[in-house]
Amino acid sequence: MKVLSQKTNPLMKREEAWMEVDHDGKPTPTRKELIANAAKHFKAKEDQVIISKVFSEKGKASSRVKVHVYKKAEDVPKASVNAMKLRMGLLKKGDDGKLVEVEHEKAEPAPEKPAEAKTESKDELAEKDEAEEKPAEDKPENEEEGKKE
Repeated sequence: MKVLSQKTNPLMKREEAWMEVDHDGKPTPTRKELIANAAKHFKAKEDQVIISKVFSEKGKASSRVKVHVYKKAEDVPKASVNAMKLRMGLLKKGDDGKLVEVEHEKAEPAPEKPAEAKTESKDELAEKDEAEEKPAEDKPENEEEGKKE
């Protein structure tokens, strides 16, 4: 990560920076990865960092990122945190329009259930056996043509 520009915003009690992140041979980094890298770079805690924007250009293996780093965790606006969590998939809007936390389970393979055998009645089995025993008769497609020859 390299800082392209940085300024202090005393009114909002934060540092604002545009950074460039190189990701050769990899997809655009996730916001979670960007938060960790920005927190390490600015020597702040992850709950004090907000990733405002991420721009990736087609054909380039780098992204421009707008980062806000707050002096204290209490200074971070709830709206910014919620917007970032929505983008990250940690929150979703419920039926009533309120934000609800999403429960993420570890990706464990689901245990395979044995296929349930279809139970067939005696009549169905008998019909199946009769159909298999009798060979199909060769009939001409059009019976009238077959009689004329």
